[in-house]
Amino acid sequence: MLKTYIYILVTVICLCFTTAISAQKRGASTPEERKAAVQMVNFLETQPFAKEAKDYRASLLYFLAEVPDITVKLCTNVFGESKKFKGDYDAELTGQLAYSQAKFIIENPDKANDETATYLAGVEGVLRTWESIKKEKPKAKFKLMDELLEIQKAGTLAEYVKANAAKCK
Repeated sequence: MLKTYIYILVTVICLCFTTAISAQKRGASTPEERKAAVQMVNFLETQPFAKEAKDYRASLLYFLAEVPDITVKLCTNVFGESKKFKGDYDAELTGQLAYSQAKFIIENPDKANDETATYLAGVEGVLRTWESIKKEKPKAKFKLMDELLEIQKAGTLAEYVKANAAKCK
């Protein structure tokens, strides 16, 4: 749990610091950069343990910190109680929340300011990643992710995320 919060804190600090500096140096992301970002996110959602995964995560983090036109909010409250956000691969899944949100914003620029839709897309991306993790590592444990998959199967994930997104500032 502490590892997750440290990862989140470092990520947010890096994003904030780098964004402030980078936004002055460059313009909006290019179509090629956005296309590459979406491809990397799709790859991470389906192959989170591939040898390229670490490099893709670093590239996406740098991309999000650098470009001024794609902004994501990292808030694990959308998953429910933050104290329940602990399990195998929690740091990777936290990062995936941001990457999947960015993918949604790139693919749906008209909804970039719809926080609920963006959070929902992020959670759905995390769940796709969790399912991929479970396929490759069947012994992986993360009770909250398994509960969220059940909520998704029941068709109430959007309502769940919306209610919990209200806790994000």
